[in-house]
Amino acid sequence: MKERRIFSLSIFLLFVFLFVSVSIGSDGSRLFQLVESVPVGTEYEKSELPRTLDVWLDMFNNAEHKIDIEIFYFANKDDEPLENIVNALKSAALRGVYIRIIVDETFYLNNERGTDLLEDISNIVIKKIPFKQIAGGVMHAKYFVVDEKELFIGSQNADWRALKHIHELGVRVKNKKLASAFMNVFDIDWLLCDEFSKPPDERNIEKIQKLLRSKNKNIVNSRKPVKINDSKYGKIILYPAFSPTEYVPDGCDSEENEILKLIAASKNIFYLQVMNYSVRGESKSEKYYTLDSALRYAAYRGVNVKIIFSDWTIREGTTEIIKDLSTVPGIEIKFSSVPQYSGGFIPYSRVEHCKYFVSDNLCSFISTSNWEKSYFHKSRNASLVVKNKKINNELKNLFMNDWNGPYTEKVITDKIYTPVKRN
Repeated sequence: MKERRIFSLSIFLLFVFLFVSVSIGSDGSRLFQLVESVPVGTEYEKSELPRTLDVWLDMFNNAEHKIDIEIFYFANKDDEPLENIVNALKSAALRGVYIRIIVDETFYLNNERGTDLLEDISNIVIKKIPFKQIAGGVMHAKYFVVDEKELFIGSQNADWRALKHIHELGVRVKNKKLASAFMNVFDIDWLLCDEFSKPPDERNIEKIQKLLRSKNKNIVNSRKPVKINDSKYGKIILYPAFSPTEYVPDGCDSEENEILKLIAASKNIFYLQVMNYSVRGESKSEKYYTLDSALRYAAYRGVNVKIIFSDWTIREGTTEIIKDLSTVPGIEIKFSSVPQYSGGFIPYSRVEHCKYFVSDNLCSFISTSNWEKSYFHKSRNASLVVKNKKINNELKNLFMNDWNGPYTEKVITDKIYTPVKRN
């Protein structure tokens, strides 16, 4: 009898060991990573988080079958970090990896055309999505999926400056179900690229409608999140949110709704860092107070609200709103100004581009959206909701290092602010 109990216990322990091994990866590999870009020559370099360039190269160099990239734009410069990424994608294509890339059409036509470096290469297909025609905004998302099982999402564009001269935050997650949730959106946008660049194809319209309205049993949302067990952080609960809601599969959560829910659920603290903030609506006369009101009411309920805005958000109309918001008891706001590069001024760089917040001691939100109406209602964006105390604490420390660091300054209501030079 005793021997039988010992045998049963051994089987149970073996089952537990195998379950844990599968949950965290049989090779002990990490399933979740916070990933940061830091401007060279600044205090941010003291951060020990993995760097974007290293993580992207690791993901692309280890791709075996497929890479799907949906990102606002590519901007390369000779002998700068993105050149390594471009070469890694070329090498992947040469070894048989099939690569699909979506960039925003309007931005491509009027600004950076870095994807031209990857044109006419076997196994690489590039499309420009006319999101202005589709929804009135831009395709502003920044994510990619490798081998349909590994995801990266964050504030980082495929820009050499985003790897070396801009403060950025993203995450890397290894999970097939979560990757699939992003692929569902990617596949819709892939078809939308063609729908607006040629006479309507009835078959294409049917495919898009099927993807939008399909009853996906494997949908990932706030009611059916993904759960992983990382070797560093332990159990993590994850689910995505997307914008705009008209162009995501049924059952997906919207970014705006999730932000409002998470602000409303906050009880003690709410720390936000985002580049741009505005209450502008879709016309000069319309105002968008949805998020602004939510922050004010959270402070009214006793939540300690701290916000870091980039100095790029300093402009006529917006600065006045931010000043007014800073007068609410319980809300503290600072502007962040990253010092210019010692080697000289670099256009469209040296800025806080992170887009995340932490709520209480559990929930974090990593996004590609700025806090303006058009980003949630007219543009393609994506976010990841992360529930884990250790990750939350790590992001809270990241925020407070910035808050207490040399590059942030408290908003002063009677100070006259002037827009900073961008280019």
